[in-house]
Amino acid sequence: MQLLFLVIKRIELVDEIMRSLAQAGIRGGTVIDSVGMAKSISTMDNLPMIGVLRSILSGEDAAQKGKTIFVAVADDQVDVARKAITDVTGDLSQPNAGVLFGVPISFAEGVN
Repeated sequence: MQLLFLVIKRIELVDEIMRSLAQAGIRGGTVIDSVGMAKSISTMDNLPMIGVLRSILSGEDAAQKGKTIFVAVADDQVDVARKAITDVTGDLSQPNAGVLFGVPISFAEGVN
């Protein structure tokens, strides 16, 4: 079993990616908001109060936000899931297209 992670800035594709995974028979994915390292470091460099005031006054910068999708799949579903994702995202080797990787799951409870 593998846990696949997709980190993507093009948040407008998330619903279509989830739909593509479901159509490929992949179930149980989770989507969370994420912020890249560059944005996180730039925020740390500012005084805490200035950063808070800036976010209140200017609102959230949607261009700096992304989404992370993670889904547990059986080993024989990895290629199916990768294809379902890249059918929507296109070639992930292009700059800023996203990052997709998998890690082995040593155990899982509550997963069918």
